Amino acid sequence: MDMIVTSEPTHKDIDELRNGIIHYSAQHIDVSEIKALAIFFTDKAGNKLSGLSGSTAGNWLRIDLLWVSAALRGQGIGTRLMRAAESEAIARGCIFAQVDTTSFQARPFYEKLGYVCRMTLDNYPRVHQRYYLTKALV
Repeated sequence: MDMIVTSEPTHKDIDELRNGIIHYSAQHIDVSEIKALAIFFTDKAGNKLSGLSGSTAGNWLRIDLLWVSAALRGQGIGTRLMRAAESEAIARGCIFAQVDTTSFQARPFYEKLGYVCRMTLDNYPRVHQRYYLTKALV
């Protein structure tokens, strides 16, 4: 058995780990309920201007990434992305949502949308904080 340490894992490497976790988890939960979710704003050429990615699992929505390009910030795009994700999650049977962010990112944005900070990690990274927030969707 060999141990490999890398700062450049391939998509295949990550997929193998994900599949291992899903295989194990299938003994405890209905893994067919885990579904990816992505929403994008694009220009006419199909270039992404903003977007959100995450997943739904059972009764939870998980937001992994939310990005709004600098040119579109302050125009309600982030709110539209979040509301669309929450609506889709509710349609999939979710009643809760979770997201995490850092102190230099978007905690006030999420709190304006009804998310509540449940946990803070200090010194993440170094001098910042990482916040874990949840929301009841229904």
